[in-house]
Amino acid sequence: MNGQPGNRGAFVRVGISVRVGFAVMVGVLTLLAAGQGASARDEEPAQSVGGRVQNRFEEDGERVSEPVAGVRLVVENESGEVVGEGVTDENGNYRIGIPEPGTYVVRIDEENLPEGLGVDEGAGEQEVTVSANGRQTRSFFLGEDLRDIKGKWDLLPQTLANGLKLAMIIAITSMGLSLIFGTTGLSNFAHGEMVTFGAIIAWVFNREFGWHIIAAAVAAVIISGGLGVALEGGLFRPLRSHSTSLTSTMIVTIGLALAARYVYVYFFGAGIEAYRQYTTQSVVDIGPIALTPRSLFVMGLSTVVIVAVAIFLLKARFGKAIRAVSDNPDLASSTGIDTNRVILIVWMLGGALAGLGGVFYGLDFGVKWDMGFTLLLMMFAAITLGGLGNPFGSLLGSLVIGIFVEMWTWIVPNANDLKSVGALFALIVILLIRPQGLLGSKERIG
Repeated sequence: MNGQPGNRGAFVRVGISVRVGFAVMVGVLTLLAAGQGASARDEEPAQSVGGRVQNRFEEDGERVSEPVAGVRLVVENESGEVVGEGVTDENGNYRIGIPEPGTYVVRIDEENLPEGLGVDEGAGEQEVTVSANGRQTRSFFLGEDLRDIKGKWDLLPQTLANGLKLAMIIAITSMGLSLIFGTTGLSNFAHGEMVTFGAIIAWVFNREFGWHIIAAAVAAVIISGGLGVALEGGLFRPLRSHSTSLTSTMIVTIGLALAARYVYVYFFGAGIEAYRQYTTQSVVDIGPIALTPRSLFVMGLSTVVIVAVAIFLLKARFGKAIRAVSDNPDLASSTGIDTNRVILIVWMLGGALAGLGGVFYGLDFGVKWDMGFTLLLMMFAAITLGGLGNPFGSLLGSLVIGIFVEMWTWIVPNANDLKSVGALFALIVILLIRPQGLLGSKERIG
């Protein structure tokens, strides 16, 4: 009897301990669950963008929309970096978490769309501004895939047409370079900057003074011809009169090119600018080839100018004098030809052709401070391939270089930044086969 109260007290104490232990265990588990829930909430982005992707089509004269599953969407920030992605479910719905508030672009991954479906141009991405803890909605609509997937051989005609267009511009600019070399023996490395000069002068008259591009181009050609006269009369003729070697004079042209290039970037800027007219045009389909009216005009007018210069050199009295000075300056001078006057006219003609080529290049590719430098290797490759000092050879060389440069991007996909490599490769191959150039003549040494 005396032991029973003690046993009862022991049982009571054990029961209390069990209840306390159970309560503590429940409390700990509750705290852990709450902590895990808080952690999950902390990891889950507070803001998001979602919506629905549907396929729209007509059936029995009525427009029908149905959800599309398995469409991948990505969210990119203003720098183009992917910050989130998601895939639509069976109802076409998606929801993508955004790490922080800001402006983003929601874009459909068009490369992985279900077979037979496509997105209209410009309809595959939408801009969205997400505030803190905000949920934005962006929906997309697909349709029949109308993309014209062209194979490599289907792109060949367009590549050749682009090459011919580039060849015309190279021919216009390289003819003057070839004439200057033929009459003076000088490799003018500043000729590229003369091309840039013409393009920038036309841009100034067109954008700053409000002239139409045709009037601005005429003014640019005249002023570029005047620049050629100024360079010959003020710089290169005095150097010749002081018996400066051709190597030293060539180094002068390199320095002149560098100085002019950075004067352009200082005053004109480093961006690409466009003329006011003819910048946005619909293409004209000529069979498998698509060209803008602007490109067709440039190619046509380039052909007219090239033919006119060729007729001038072949038929005109002064053109024959230029050819005579190119063949043998001393003999031409002994027959009464004023070689200094001929050289001055050649510089004027070379400057005018460079300015015109710069305007043509700017119409198609935009005006930039180093555009002439980009063309310089192609110009030298053209006149070297055709035969140094032979203006007709420069035409043939320009055709080869222009087409081969564009063909390089056809042979090597995604090689737009390596176009100049194509020009250099063509130059090396042809000179290995025919060192004097395509229309050049062999010279006996010794």
